[in-house]
Amino acid sequence: MKTNKIILVVLICSAGLYLNSCKKKEEAPVPTPANGELMMHLHTMSDMNEVMYDSLYVMMDGRKIIVTKAQLYISGIQLIKTDGSTYDVSGMIIFKKQEIEPYMLGSVPSGNYQSIKFNVGLSAATNSTSPILSDSALNRPDMWFGSSAQPSGFVFVNFQGKIDTTTAANSAVSQMQPFVYKIGTNAHLKNVSMPVQNFTVSPNQMSAIHLSVDYSKLFIGIQLNLNSNLNIASSADNTRTLATQITNNIPLMFSYGM
Repeated sequence: MKTNKIILVVLICSAGLYLNSCKKKEEAPVPTPANGELMMHLHTMSDMNEVMYDSLYVMMDGRKIIVTKAQLYISGIQLIKTDGSTYDVSGMIIFKKQEIEPYMLGSVPSGNYQSIKFNVGLSAATNSTSPILSDSALNRPDMWFGSSAQPSGFVFVNFQGKIDTTTAANSAVSQMQPFVYKIGTNAHLKNVSMPVQNFTVSPNQMSAIHLSVDYSKLFIGIQLNLNSNLNIASSADNTRTLATQITNNIPLMFSYGM
């Protein structure tokens, strides 16, 4: 009996050793790549000229322009990876002012990217909110259609100044005409998909996407010698065909910069 017990114990121990030897070795966890910091660097342009307010510029066609305001909202930012997948930069709203160029997007996954998409304007939900005083992006009275943000919502693009409206583009400075383009309302939220231009976000490092924002592109296809084509100032004005025409020019404003 003792001999049998000893044999049984040996068999059990052997079986245990065999099972343990058959177990797949646990693989070491793959470390998650560290994130990197990303910013958008946005230059305010009018044709080939980097804009300073109230300065006189001559565009490539010889037309004179003076810009007194050039600002817009960017939201819904998506980074397009080289494999075609996307990373949403959630909750980010950029209020782009002429005098400010760098805008932090924050921490994003490191890796290789090929493009960026974003909206010019605000989502319908955001466009219906009333900003609190501490909201540095939305508490901007010059980006409202009235004395408050509601009920008309926010101005998505605010472009103002004076421009030569003559057909020959040879007006004297004193004869330049004022223009006001305040584009907004939910109907005019515009998506911008930038073409492929590869960039890399390196772990624990700062990277930047450089873009130029050329406001003169908003004039494409607009007959400037008609005074009625120089003024979109209210949410009611945004129901005009002119507002839609200007909105459709918005994607043309953006190009990669240095």
